[in-house]
Amino acid sequence: MAKNDKIIQDIMQKVQKSYDQAKPLSTTDKADRVVAHPVLGLLIFFGVMWAIFYLSQITLGPWLAGLLETGMGMIGGAIEIGLDELGAGPLLKGFILDGVWGGFTAVLSFLPLIMVLFFFLQLLEDSGYMTRVSMVIDRYFAKIGLGGKSAIPMFVGLACSVPGVMAARTIEDETQRKLTVMLTPFVPCGAKLPVIVLLLGVFFTGQAWVTALMYIAAILVVFVIGFALKLFFGLKTSPEKTVYDLPDYKRPSLELGWRMMLAEAKSFIKNAGTIIVVLNGLVWFFISFDFSLAPVGPEASMLRTLAIPFEWALTPIGIASWGLAVAAILGFIAKEEIVGALAVIYVFSVSDAFDAINIINARDALVTGASLTALTAISYTVFNLFSPPCFATIGAMKTELKSTRWLVFAVGLQLLTGFFFAMWVYQVGHFIVNGSPGQGFLVSLVLTASLLGVMIGGALYHQNSSKEKAIHP
Repeated sequence: MAKNDKIIQDIMQKVQKSYDQAKPLSTTDKADRVVAHPVLGLLIFFGVMWAIFYLSQITLGPWLAGLLETGMGMIGGAIEIGLDELGAGPLLKGFILDGVWGGFTAVLSFLPLIMVLFFFLQLLEDSGYMTRVSMVIDRYFAKIGLGGKSAIPMFVGLACSVPGVMAARTIEDETQRKLTVMLTPFVPCGAKLPVIVLLLGVFFTGQAWVTALMYIAAILVVFVIGFALKLFFGLKTSPEKTVYDLPDYKRPSLELGWRMMLAEAKSFIKNAGTIIVVLNGLVWFFISFDFSLAPVGPEASMLRTLAIPFEWALTPIGIASWGLAVAAILGFIAKEEIVGALAVIYVFSVSDAFDAINIINARDALVTGASLTALTAISYTVFNLFSPPCFATIGAMKTELKSTRWLVFAVGLQLLTGFFFAMWVYQVGHFIVNGSPGQGFLVSLVLTASLLGVMIGGALYHQNSSKEKAIHP
């Protein structure tokens, strides 16, 4: 045995190179010591994302939105002239201009912001940077039983949650795959960006950090809910070790970024041109008539009557407006519809909401009609970001989870998450601003105690139950 060891040592001395004899570090290797650092890497990532949000929502994006607004205004004026020449009545003009065209333009006005955002995200991906981000995040995902592969679906989900959820099928471990499917919709997709820009833009004008904060909050929510699921189910997962083939940094292709940006724009317009137009038309109809089909104001409309129970349900998050409740419900069909519905219900224009005067008009409409404040705007945004996604994403979740029971659990979890975080954003914020609890504070305490009880009970149950290879809701 000793002779064999001597032979092995002789061979190793002949073939083994010390660190000093190894190939000198390349520029990419030196950059990765900083970019892929577990702490500095995260700080750099947050800084890069803030810069992108600044360009897409404060400078370049709004400038392009102004150009688009001019064209949309000309088209809207032409439609109005055509209706006048045809002798259209006030109701028909209101339906077409306020219901259909108004809602469509309200959503479409955010297209330049979305295009700029995804253009730069594509450049980051093409440069090789996002691979480093996935590797950095891998270290932290291991804490909640996930691996680096789970970061890929969430990154894809920045554009749309549907392909993001479907991308989770590449994860071999069944537990990790299911958890990734449930957590990916918490990442704000392109359809949620208009909601963030409208609700926070009118109260925090020119402050890109507020929007960036929503994306950072999404990362925190993913970790908090992931840890809660791990605790609830008593998971003993061993995340698979992901081997990263880090490509050299390269100059990203502007042509590829342009093509991807146009593809996202086409997808966004397709959605806005179909279900959004139909829903806005229906919202206009229900807000313009009562149940006897007599023309009435919003407070006496069918929509107001139907929304009362949902208005009450949103009280703990500081919302006391039937219009906001209706918009949130329609958001389950398509998140873009939240903006269109608010524009129709409260009759304000967001096509030029980046102009200082019109920002004030939009803010006044939401403050007067919906009783929104800066605080409740944040809580309402949080609710819509982290509550269940659109129907298309839910359909993709059902396909990937392969279980109706799992789907019901996932959607229920998302609804609870959106409500819980929005509720405590409002309650804590109200106490900080006003020095007193907000409306529905006792309800908030009861719901929180119930939730903690369920989590503790679930953890104890799984701890004491027989060892299972699969987890079940």
